[in-house]
Amino acid sequence: MNRKKPFIPQDSSNTTKPTSKPEEPTNNIRLVREYVEALATALVLAFFFKAFVAEMFIIPTGSMATTLMGRHKDVCCEQCGFPFQISASEESNDGAEHPRNAQDLPSVLAGTCPQCRNTMYVGNNNADKKIFQSFNGDRIFVNKCQFDFREPTRWHVTVFRYPGKPQVNYIKRLIGVENETVLLRNGDVFVKKDDETEFTIQRKPLRALLSMLRPVDDNDFVLPKLHAIGLPTRWFDNKEYWNRSEDYKSFQITADASTANASENSATETMWLNYRHIVPSSDDWYYLSQNMPPAHGLINNPQLITDFVGYNSGIVYSPDHSIMFDSGLAISAREVQRNGKLRKEFFCQKNLNGMGLNWVGDLAISCRLRVEQPQGLFLLRLIKGGVVFLCSIDLHSGNATLSIPDVPEFPPATAPTPLRNSGTFDLMFCNCDEELRLIVNGKEINFQEKGRYDFYCQPNSLLARDRSPNQLDLTPAGIGSQGAAVHVEHLKILRDLYYIACDHLLDIQCDLLEPPFRNEYPLTENIVNKIFANPEYWKNFGKTNSVSFKLGKDQFLMLGDNSTRSSDGRLWKQRDGVPLYVDRTLLIGEAVFVYWPHGLRIPGTRIALIPNLRKLRFID
Repeated sequence: MNRKKPFIPQDSSNTTKPTSKPEEPTNNIRLVREYVEALATALVLAFFFKAFVAEMFIIPTGSMATTLMGRHKDVCCEQCGFPFQISASEESNDGAEHPRNAQDLPSVLAGTCPQCRNTMYVGNNNADKKIFQSFNGDRIFVNKCQFDFREPTRWHVTVFRYPGKPQVNYIKRLIGVENETVLLRNGDVFVKKDDETEFTIQRKPLRALLSMLRPVDDNDFVLPKLHAIGLPTRWFDNKEYWNRSEDYKSFQITADASTANASENSATETMWLNYRHIVPSSDDWYYLSQNMPPAHGLINNPQLITDFVGYNSGIVYSPDHSIMFDSGLAISAREVQRNGKLRKEFFCQKNLNGMGLNWVGDLAISCRLRVEQPQGLFLLRLIKGGVVFLCSIDLHSGNATLSIPDVPEFPPATAPTPLRNSGTFDLMFCNCDEELRLIVNGKEINFQEKGRYDFYCQPNSLLARDRSPNQLDLTPAGIGSQGAAVHVEHLKILRDLYYIACDHLLDIQCDLLEPPFRNEYPLTENIVNKIFANPEYWKNFGKTNSVSFKLGKDQFLMLGDNSTRSSDGRLWKQRDGVPLYVDRTLLIGEAVFVYWPHGLRIPGTRIALIPNLRKLRFID
């Protein structure tokens, strides 16, 4: 029998090793090739993504301010603390055909607060040695494949190639679409299709409207110490029915106040808290900044609300004097007392090129309302051209009613709201684009389009579009209580964006057919204040220019949100001899998101690398 030999493990040291071959270089080559392929794939995908899907852009100028910021200074007003921006586009070499040295660039020295209208010095040699740094514009994310799935949409912020220089990208808001005629009048947009005979007003979607509203007054930045020495408050109640808090920021009224003060002819009287647009002058601020009443007496000059934008108010100094505004008189050094010591400070006159010379009647009022008892009526009132527009809310049923009391032909519109019980609610009442709108807690109340009144804006009617303001427009907004117990805070007045009707460069940025400013030379701040405060000058304030733009197939009209400082479709033909429209082939995409507003400074340095998360936002 054959037996298998048992397996005996052998010592590996005694085994003969096979002869090894030299290591092939293919492993290193393969590794390098994989890296190259991965990098090439990433570059191809990035190129594909940039070319067809999305791209990132930086905003160079202020033509879309304050929706999107070009190069600018971020400032907090030294008087009221209101944060605002001043354009610093002049300080940049971006887009310059002949770049200049840094020492040859202009510099922004001052700007005017849109809240209290104090003109603030921001030069490097300011008395407090503060740093007012200029920052590059917003960096935005643009969706480039949007137009592959749907048509370009009115009111959307759009990036495109400039018709006169296709290698340069512009960003504006799309206002006119193909095969229509666009009419600008009274600051609003009207449209007529090719198969239509009448122009119809174009209304903004809620998100676009909220983005385009500009601040007029924010009562959270009120100035109690100055009101104590005689500066009139903007919110006032001559009958003192409303109780004002010590910090002037909130107001309260009890349920029995209306009944206790009712007239003989009515069981319940409406108790109004009204807004008036008090605007201290530059000379006023010289005294107010030192907690003194102005030498010429107390301020009492409520004015019309205009298209003023603080972003455009900068006083700019240029070494070659080519763009110096109000040279010689704009800024002066004066001695003042601070904490018992005498020191020199710079005081600034307002830049007349940025004061805002167009009356704006499209307004909005917002507040936070705390309902103490679910009873009575709470009212919001806006006035435009001497006509009252009203929103009354029944705090028991929660129903809101929109009405125009002086126009009986306009049927009141009623809709339910969440204001049925005690609680706190954020309210906004708008009279924009010939429509009354109510927003509660960020959601628009559905009146089924019954708040629209453009049908009644016929010539020679009470709501005629060319009507002028009157004395009532000096108190253009108010809140009222009719037997309601409420507490109100965070009161704000805002205005709609005003599109100036022009197709050529204007000597002054005024839309009136007969502007009274042209009869005054030289134009000064005191003259402007006098005109907007005196109804004797307002006879023809409703008669404005109008201009139309005809668009054909695949043609779109683009306008900037910063209407007085935007080089857009209104001016291209006259300025550069290029079409007023943007052809479909030049469209790039829609602006979606501000992914990098300028960063915050690292303390003690000028390096702004800390992410500014508070200003990250979607673009509407």
